[in-house]
Amino acid sequence: MSQLVQKALEREARLLNVKARILRRRIKEFEEHYGMSSAIFHEKFESGELGDEEDFFMWWSLLEALRAVEKRLKGIEKELQKLH
Repeated sequence: MSQLVQKALEREARLLNVKARILRRRIKEFEEHYGMSSAIFHEKFESGELGDEEDFFMWWSLLEALRAVEKRLKGIEKELQKLH
């Protein structure tokens, strides 16, 4: 059973890594287009300095999605370490 769980977690980790790469690529496109890092963007967006452009909401959503994927990936990696 442990082997089955390990294989499932490894598969999920691979899928999450692919999702993270895709999200990072999309985020980088926004950074390059607007000439600012995501950290600066996030700070300005959260404080209301940037307005309500659809691009900004998409960028913000991509950042939130990446955070969620990375959090899930860390949890899976932690579980995999327990199995080894």
